[in-house]
Amino acid sequence: MMRCRSFLPAVCVPLALAAQAPPRDWKVAPAIVQIDTQAEIFAMGDIHGDYQRLAELLAGAGLIGGIPASPDRPSWTRGQAVLVFTGDLVDKGPEAVGVLTIVRALQPAAAASGGRVVVLMGNHEAEFLAAPAAKDRDFPGQLSKAGLKPPDVAACNGDIGRFLCSLPFGARVNDWFFSHAGNTDGRSLPRLAADLESDVGRHGFGAPQLSHPNSILEARIGEKGPNGRAWFEGGGSLLPADRLLAAYADALGVRHIVEGHHHTATHFPDGAVRRLGEMFNWRGELFLIDTGMSRDIGDSAGAILHIRPAQQTAAAVCADGRETQIWDAAQPHNTAAAKPCKPTPK
Repeated sequence: MMRCRSFLPAVCVPLALAAQAPPRDWKVAPAIVQIDTQAEIFAMGDIHGDYQRLAELLAGAGLIGGIPASPDRPSWTRGQAVLVFTGDLVDKGPEAVGVLTIVRALQPAAAASGGRVVVLMGNHEAEFLAAPAAKDRDFPGQLSKAGLKPPDVAACNGDIGRFLCSLPFGARVNDWFFSHAGNTDGRSLPRLAADLESDVGRHGFGAPQLSHPNSILEARIGEKGPNGRAWFEGGGSLLPADRLLAAYADALGVRHIVEGHHHTATHFPDGAVRRLGEMFNWRGELFLIDTGMSRDIGDSAGAILHIRPAQQTAAAVCADGRETQIWDAAQPHNTAAAKPCKPTPK
């Protein structure tokens, strides 16, 4: 038996997935985080359990003072900067527990200097919380190896469980909107937050707002998108892709949409091509920051998006500190890419 929702046409959820999530205080742990800042902004996509590359990138971007001796003791060195992780911290790589440990430790470390670290939920976190016994995931085995019981963690118990269950699904920082898969379906921030709160509250982390193929955590670009197109070309809209993206951004009150989730080659409607593992800006409207950084995923060692609000520029940063500018407000509708960063020499 199925229960249908109205978020998108013909969105239904099996009653087996409709279990109520543990109560969440949405004022303490909001669905959408909103931040206004004059400080620098950084963002990373899809770490997928690769602790070493994560630590190298954070150090290379000057966010921490070198590789920490222990994941729970990073030294935040970027003052009032804002750092956003767009989800998918777990699975694929071997050290998801270490990844979760360092990002959790970064939050109070940054706050002590007036900074902010925002960790968003990805589809891999939501899928684990909805079905912790799934056999095709790496994360449950890593939890067991660390002496933790996956069902307990998925029930929001313990430090990691409470952390995962409280993750927001999107963040507005100035005029940039960050989420895992980008698609907000043209909603305003208040409407988006209300829909997420209602659906997750009723159905848990298997809710259609999170699990539907065209949702904010699952929407795809390319052959896996709606009718084989990108999510921002689907949904029945007659608008061209760039105008639809602009309309979505206007509804959110932003100018730029940043997403992870997608690291593969992509052909855009105007003929632009994003190649495997690149950090990519399409027309200043959509920024793809999943670079396939986890080992055995691709040829990239990952990158961090570095946004400078004062200069109105954005660049990709490699672990060696090299920056490649991919957006400048002086040419706001340009398309640009940064070649994949190579692993640092050992």
